[in-house]
Amino acid sequence: MILIYFIIPVLVFSIWIIARNMELDEDINEEGISKELFKVSLFIYQKVRGKRHISWDQKVRGYLTTLGGSKDLDKATSYYYAQKISIVLLLAFCGSILSLVLYLSGNFDGALKESGQVERYLPGEGQRDVELVAKTEDGTKLGKFHVEVGERKYTKKEADALFKEASSKLEKEILGKNESLEKVNDNLMLIKQIDGYPFEITWNVDDHDICKYDGEIDCSNVSAEGTVITLIATYTYDDHKWEQVIYAKVIPKKLSPAQIIQNDIEELLNTSNEVSRYEGSMELPEKYKEEKLSWSEIKEDNSLLLLLLMLVGGAATFVMKDKELKQKIDDRNAKLIREYPGIVSQIVLYLGAGMTMRNIFSKLSENYASKRKKGAPMSYAYEELTKSTREMKMGKSETAVYEDFGRRCGGQQYTRLSTLLSQNLRKGNSELLKLLSEESEKAFDDRLDLARKAGEEAGTRLLLPMILMLLIVMIIIMIPAYMTF
Repeated sequence: MILIYFIIPVLVFSIWIIARNMELDEDINEEGISKELFKVSLFIYQKVRGKRHISWDQKVRGYLTTLGGSKDLDKATSYYYAQKISIVLLLAFCGSILSLVLYLSGNFDGALKESGQVERYLPGEGQRDVELVAKTEDGTKLGKFHVEVGERKYTKKEADALFKEASSKLEKEILGKNESLEKVNDNLMLIKQIDGYPFEITWNVDDHDICKYDGEIDCSNVSAEGTVITLIATYTYDDHKWEQVIYAKVIPKKLSPAQIIQNDIEELLNTSNEVSRYEGSMELPEKYKEEKLSWSEIKEDNSLLLLLLMLVGGAATFVMKDKELKQKIDDRNAKLIREYPGIVSQIVLYLGAGMTMRNIFSKLSENYASKRKKGAPMSYAYEELTKSTREMKMGKSETAVYEDFGRRCGGQQYTRLSTLLSQNLRKGNSELLKLLSEESEKAFDDRLDLARKAGEEAGTRLLLPMILMLLIVMIIIMIPAYMTF
């Protein structure tokens, strides 16, 4: 069985010895092991193909011709198939190695020994599940059996020895922050188990007013000289039990002067509360050790925090408003760019029909006004056209109107348009229609580029949600798989 896992690695290594001196072109972007594996794959393809064309690679050759032309088609085909073969070899090689490791680990780490014994796990490691097959001497299978082999148990003698070790450690384990069991003024750690030992430990305390079941120490009930308490630890393993008696002396905590004052006044408050519990109000203590007391209520005052939050919010709003304005400008510029090809194409259409530029501006403004009355959305470009039309009707020169129109709209497109129109008025240009037609074609090409760029940006923004969705799917798949083990 084990020889099967060696076949592919041995074959790959043998072919590599033969093909390791093969020369590859400089355009092969392979390094290290990938490069050597590519040589092996190319050698295999060349030997399989020989000097003839294989019928099933005609379609591939056609695809490669379409993509890269017919120049050195044989070499391109060879490299294409070599890359495919190298992937198969890599997977087969890794699969063989992993299968070999898994086979060896399963056989060398098996539960059933040659002597016919199933080795138990050590104490504390749990039971061992073994799948066995029973056969007769002639190899006839009698059936499959699932055996749950419990962990090894300690004998009574071994458990007694472990108890002696554990009992010597327990007194140190339960100290917590205390220096010793002779001076206990902090909580004890009444643990349920000691690491490395199989015992379950339960506790019994003789004075629950001083020590609780969880080891919490209450020093308020301790005398000034200290109080000795008895702790009984019961060890349980299998059907055996052991007891250990531990004595601890609990002493009062040393309080600072401020803590003493705090405790005394709290006691006065508790006494006053208890005395006046049937009255409508509680009288606060007036004196503490001949010192007159005055009381004031601590009220929650968040007014300063509110002021700070409002100031921070105002500053943030101040900054965000600038960004909001900048965003509106960017939106306006984007809309102007989108509307530019339509405006230029209409100018070309009307100019070709024999209309003057002044009449064209007026016609575009009238059309826009008519659409607005019917509920069409506002257009920044046509608003500027309307404004320019009004300026010409008020007597402003066409040259200045066109220049101002380009300046207000901004952008290279509108600047080129205003320059063409103003130069036509100053110098005259018989090819204005041709130039504007070219400008119209260029404007539509620019608009296509902008649309393509917007699509790419949208795809990039969707990348993060796609990754998050992939992670969620992986979690949904992996958690049930993990819980089955």
